[in-house]
Formats: sequence, structure tokens, C-alpha cells
Amino acid sequence: MVECEMCGSPIVGGSFKVVVEGVTLTVCSRCYRRLTASKNVLPSKRDTVTVKPKPKPVKPKPRTSRFIREEYEVVEDYAKRVKKAREELGWTHAVLAQKVRESENVIRRIEAGKLIPTIDLARRLERVLKIKLLQPTIEPIPESYSEGGELELTLGDVANIRRRK
Repeated sequence: MVECEMCGSPIVGGSFKVVVEGVTLTVCSRCYRRLTASKNVLPSKRDTVTVKPKPKPVKPKPRTSRFIREEYEVVEDYAKRVKKAREELGWTHAVLAQKVRESENVIRRIEAGKLIPTIDLARRLERVLKIKLLQPTIEPIPESYSEGGELELTLGDVANIRRRK
């Protein structure tokens, strides 16, 4: 006796061949009806049904201009802010270091003002301590623009030049 390759029950009467994600299976009439009722099934030649795999949803990429790049810098009183926030939470240097995946020594040096945190570390500290450590950098406007002159872009305004060390 032939068994359904989908549900395992014995096939009484006629069997049907279906292709599910590239694999040909022999199924019973109940599984065949269930598959053909699905929106992911395309009828094929004879009594073979092709089941298409569900497409994965595609997340749209956030739209950003390739010419505008926000840059941040760490605020001047970062040491006081970090120390105050840590003490308000009642955490030790070790606890904070573990939460931001850094060493205790780095946390101590930041609080002492001897080490300016990187942008990545400052973001992690902001998230964990719920404080503000980064501010956007504001570039001064060149005098030629402020005099009411015509705005012209130069290669230096657009390009980011890397120099060999």
C-alpha cells in the first residue's frame, strides 16, 4: 500500500504527484486539495502541482543622500555626564564596563577625562546610560558664501580625500 509523503496516511484511490520546493512527492487527495487551494501553488502539466516557496520580504533601504554625511563629536563635559549617570543607576565601573562591552580601565579613564570615547563607544554609553554624549558637528560657512556671493560647489566640498601615511 502506498502512503502519502506529506501526511503519512495510506492512499486510497488515486494518488497525485506534486513538486514542493523542487522535490516531487506522491500525495493523497486531501493533501492535493490543500496544496491546490494555497495561493503558492501553480498547476503544472498533467497531475503534477508545483508549489513555489514563499518569497522573503525585502526591507527597503533607508534613503540617504550620498553627499550629506552627518558627523558627530563628543560633548566637552562627557566625563561628568557618564559618572553622574552611572552613580544614579547605582552601578560600579565593572557593571557599566560589562554593559557596554569595554574594560573597567577604559570606563575609569573616560570618567577621569583622560580618554575621549570613540563615536561607537559614546553611542553604546548613550544607549545604556540614557544620556546624550554626541552632538552633530557644525562646519563654519566660508566667507564667500556669507557675502551673498553665488553658491558654487567645489571638488573639495564633495570629495573626501584620503592621504597615505
